[in-house]
Amino acid sequence: MARALDFAVRALALAGGLALLGLIAMVGLSALGSAAQKLSHAAWLGGTVTGVLAGLGPIKASFELIEASLPMIVFAALPLVQHNHAHARVDFLAERLPHPARRVLAIAWPALTALLMAVIAWRLGAGMLGKMRSGTTTFLLGWPLWWFYAACLPGAWLTALVAAAQTGAALARPERSAR
Repeated sequence: MARALDFAVRALALAGGLALLGLIAMVGLSALGSAAQKLSHAAWLGGTVTGVLAGLGPIKASFELIEASLPMIVFAALPLVQHNHAHARVDFLAERLPHPARRVLAIAWPALTALLMAVIAWRLGAGMLGKMRSGTTTFLLGWPLWWFYAACLPGAWLTALVAAAQTGAALARPERSAR
């Protein structure tokens, strides 16, 4: 189970990273296209480059793609962050607590994370169903919005599953080895 969870976490993070690289490439190409379009209209060039640069321009609705894809990329990275215990945290208080209280925290934090991520995933699913029923689409591209909700669901559920597994591992750990 742990091996399968580790594989799923890394595969989803890799997919999110590839999507982010795709967005970066799209933004770069859009900026180059915009610059080429402006250059083709430059009066100081006398129209010599117009033929070469004709038809180039910014990518249509690139802001829509960025706006819709970034949440999916964040949700794709969350399971890996949870898996590696890489969330930002402050251990100032935990260092001063007695050992039993630290053990309670070691169990409570992943349990709370699992609960909250399950609620978030549930509400994402409900939002997705609402967008499917209403037929809401993006403004310029006309893509169904529910696609983007659906793309966030695997990351939300996987983060909840990872946190639940961490809670189980913390409960199974002998009391002396709690952090």
